[in-house]
Amino acid sequence: MLEIKKILLVGSGNVATHLAINLKSKNYNIQQVFSRSIENAKYLAKKVDSDYTDNPKNIVESDLTIIAVNDDSIIDVLDFLPDVPTVHTSGYTHINILKNSFTSYGVIYPLQSFKKNIELNFTDIPFLIEANTKEFENNLIEICSCLSANIIRVNSIQRKKIHLAAVFACNFSNHMQVIAKEIMDDAKINYELLIPLIKKTFSRLEEDPKMKQTGPAVRKDINILENHINLIQKDEHKEIYKLISNSIIKTHDNSN
Repeated sequence: MLEIKKILLVGSGNVATHLAINLKSKNYNIQQVFSRSIENAKYLAKKVDSDYTDNPKNIVESDLTIIAVNDDSIIDVLDFLPDVPTVHTSGYTHINILKNSFTSYGVIYPLQSFKKNIELNFTDIPFLIEANTKEFENNLIEICSCLSANIIRVNSIQRKKIHLAAVFACNFSNHMQVIAKEIMDDAKINYELLIPLIKKTFSRLEEDPKMKQTGPAVRKDINILENHINLIQKDEHKEIYKLISNSIIKTHDNSN
């Protein structure tokens, strides 16, 4: 198995920041941070006692390169990276984007939402891994096991579907709260009134979501559904309400 201690980190955003700090805490050496933004690179490098650069010509060769940039930018950095074991951290991008650039390559995808200034306990975060060889897969398992107790091998197709499911479960559910706050603001009522209800809903996460569905759509209360639609100000919100309500009705029709 390869010995991996020195890491080149490509990126300085939310995922890169959390990975760098947590890997550093497990005695991995973040040898260098590369970022198009020299200020961001410098800021992160200072946190992990690392070198930094925004110049591809100054990139150092490490034991492992971690590409932690947005999906559209992965392809842009491949040509100037050294041929050492390399991973990206995307939930969506196929492993094969690395195939023609590196001998050993793979994916480390932490299934979590990251913000630089919000601390996270990595222990419970699922790390989805994929590699082009069994040996490199074992390396990734070893690295990720230092960070989390939840390591899962998946292929790129599975990872894409998990990423899609995460968008529905996390991003879309949060946007529903954005809309809810707009409605409360429009009524000049404090959004905090909804917080006990929201907390109760999300406290039952271990239950089958289909079995805990409530509301007028699952009851097929057409009168309330129509009146709700009439109350909604924005046309796009009306369409969202109709689509989700119809989906709930069909889901529970099919389950009977």
